[in-house]
This record gives sequence, C-alpha cells and structure tokens, in this order.
Amino acid sequence: MTHRARLLALVTLLGAAAGYRARATVPAAAPPGATSPATGAGAELAARPRVPGGSRVAARGEPGADRLPALALARDPTLAAPPVATLAGARAAQTPAATTAEALSPAEERNRGAVHRAAAGDTEAAVTLLREAHALAPENDLYARNLQAALINAGFAAIDSAQLEVAVARLQEALALGDRGEIRRGLGHTYYRLGRLDLARTSLEQALQQGAADGETLVTLGRIYLERREQRRALALFEEALAAGAAPPGLAETVARLRRDAETERTYETLASSHFVVKFEGREHAPAARLVANALEDAHRRVGARFAYYPLERLEVVVYPDETFRAVTDSPHWSGGIYDGRIKLPIGGLARGGERLARTLRHEYAHAAIVTLSRGRAPVWLNEGLAQVAEETGDEGRANRVRMALAAGDLIPLAALEGGFTGLDRARASLAYAEAYFAARYLLESRGSYNVRRLLEAMATAESTDAALRQALSLPYEELARLFLAALPRLAG
Repeated sequence: MTHRARLLALVTLLGAAAGYRARATVPAAAPPGATSPATGAGAELAARPRVPGGSRVAARGEPGADRLPALALARDPTLAAPPVATLAGARAAQTPAATTAEALSPAEERNRGAVHRAAAGDTEAAVTLLREAHALAPENDLYARNLQAALINAGFAAIDSAQLEVAVARLQEALALGDRGEIRRGLGHTYYRLGRLDLARTSLEQALQQGAADGETLVTLGRIYLERREQRRALALFEEALAAGAAPPGLAETVARLRRDAETERTYETLASSHFVVKFEGREHAPAARLVANALEDAHRRVGARFAYYPLERLEVVVYPDETFRAVTDSPHWSGGIYDGRIKLPIGGLARGGERLARTLRHEYAHAAIVTLSRGRAPVWLNEGLAQVAEETGDEGRANRVRMALAAGDLIPLAALEGGFTGLDRARASLAYAEAYFAARYLLESRGSYNVRRLLEAMATAESTDAALRQALSLPYEELARLFLAALPRLAG
C-alpha cells in the first residue's frame, strides 16, 4: 500500500478540532487585510493525517519464525489522491482589485503565501512562511493554527519518506503550539519505528486517552507491551483492536495464544529471583523451579558478559508439565525449551539439574537477549548461531558437518538462512545450524562482542540485514559472506 502524506486542507470552519479525522477550525474569515488577534485573515490548515505502518515484532515461537506481520495502516479512501491544498473563506485574496485596495500586513502576506505554497505541494516552504507570520504576529491564533497544521503535514510527509528524525522534529514543533491527539499518534508511530519504545508507548497512550487512536494504533501499542513482556496488557490492547476492526495477518492467532497461556497459567505458583520470575504448576515442582531460577541467574551473568547486556527488568519463565508444554508450544518431542517473549520449559528432567539444564537455559536466555536487542529482526542464522555459542559446548560435531559440506561444495549461503530452517530436511537443517554457529563465532572473534551487540541494535531499526551490517560494522552483506567463507576452513579445523 502506498504511504502518501496527507496534506492538511486549507479551510475556514467553525468548531473545535477532535481526533485525527477532525479538521482544525477557526471562526469565519475576517475581511481581507484584517489582522485581529482573534481571527487574522486567510484560511486555516485542517489536520487529517494518517501514519505509515509499524515494524515487525516477534510474536510467537522461535524468534523470527512466527511474527505478527508488519502493519499497513488503513487509509481514508477520500484522501487517496495526491496532496492538494485548497483556499477557502478568503475570496478577496483571489480578486486583484480587492488586494490592491487595501495593503496586506507583512504577516498576512506570508500567511497567504504559505497557502499558495501548500497548494503547490511545497510543505516545507509553507512551514517557513508560517513561522515568519507567527513570529511577526504571535498573538494571532490563526497563524499559530496554520503553522501547527503545516508542521503536522510536514511531519507526516517525513514519515512517509522514512525521514524519521525530521518527522520527530516537525511533530514536536507542532506539539509546542498545542496538544492534539493526531500529533501524539504520529510521534508514537515514529518513535516505534526508531526503536524508542518508552517514548512510543507514552505518545500512543496519550493518543489513546485523547481519542485519536484507531485499531492500528492499538495493535502497535500492544506490540510494544508484548516486546516489554507485559502479556496481559498486550492481550487487552489486541482484543480491543480486534473489536475495532483491525485484522492484520497473525493478530487473531496471537490473541488466541495469549488467551490460552493466560488460562493455562491461571493457577500457577510463582518464584522470583533477582532477574527472573518462574511460574510453575503445583508446590511439588518448587524444587525444579528453584533450580531453573539459579541456572538462569548464571546464564544472565555469562550471556550478559558476552553481549554486554544486563537488562534490569525481570524476565518471565514458565515451567509446564511435559504434555502441557507440547500442547501450549506445539513443539516437537525433542525440544528442551522455547522463547516466544517468555522462556518456556517442560518439567521433565529439570529436577536433575546439571549441565544439560544449564546449556538449555543459556541457549534460551541468549534468544531472549538477541530478540530484545534486535526487536526480533536478527536473521535466524545469527539468532541461532549466537544462541549456540552461548551454550558453551564443544564444536566437533558441527565442525565435521561443515568439513563434509566444504569438501562437497555443498554449503548453504547465509542469505538463504535468514528466515528459518523449518523447510529443510534433517541433514540440511543440521548443516544450517552448524554454519550459523560458525558464522556467529566468526563475527564475535573478528569484530568483538561489543560490535556484535551494536549490530543487533542496528537490526532493530534498519531496513535489512545488509543495511544493519553497513551501519554497525561498515561491512556489506556480500563482503561478510566472502570473509566468512574464507575463514570457515580454519574455524572448522
């Protein structure tokens, strides 16, 4: 869907602005040349902006395998044409005799010039002229409202062209002229795309309170709470979005999963440690929950040191009876755990503790760190590769598999492993995991853990893996693939 900025129409109406579909209004137009503080002259810009869709967020299953898709916000079909500004209520401005009969003030000249620049599609020139008009006559409410509307136009145009920092600047300037729900909503979506989740959440909550939120905004706000691991709040917002008619692919399935989890865990006990909250069924499983909590605290230290990542908020972990784990997660019988915004584990074998449990929890906690840092956008080969490295196990089996593929000229390109391994047969999946492991090791050894963290953070907002690599490591994707292939015989020994 084309994301086109919607220019705010220049009109003169009587009433009050309300919500993102409402027009900003002023009293009836004054006679030409009038510059009274109450009304001024000319015509007013009215806001009907829309916001481009949000970014992807991991929603279920192994990170990257099952996401709530990117959202494309609905557009008002009446606004589908290219931006056009109209001049109304200042008829004398269109009559040469009238304009020459009475000279316009410098401020009104700029205001009317802005109207014509907006009509020509030059929003930035309109903003410049209206800034000057407002500076010359700061007491004139019409100029202030026109400037605010032009800034909103410029802000939404910047969102559509992916100039997100420019969009923030324009919308913040508009907000300084008066609080409006559509400004809060535009800021919220922009902050979300920039990865500034706290600011996005605050702005979208304010838009919601001001009645400027629609179904798409509810979905984006729900995603933020899901990324913050606040499943209950996310579920409430997703349900409200469904009721409002929002239906992006994957939303209904995500709501069903969250409802099922909430019902399954309704009677579970909880045990808290410094950085984790472990939920489990029945007091008889408390010893296993304590083992899990202790092993996770160790994983928090080890994985944190590897990625220089020590989150302050507690991560939720759920320990299920084996059959419940399979039913809730739809995991194969051999799965030792998953991460889908929370770490989920089957109870079987946990009571024995030991190194196997520690490896599993280091692996799953690494997924949690990777998904959080990259906002679920790390390619699967990097996600799975780093999680395997975090296990701290030997690599002989992986090395044998890679050596065989090298000898046969049968390696899988990294770019082919971005979206997951589920479509591969057993042998190819084994090779994919081995390659992912060595690719992650190569990045850590050649660039260092700090730069790998920077790469993950860049992936949170970059348009592609190539863009993130260039931004964080000054390393094009093709060059990474070439260097990794050259280093692989040495890595696999």
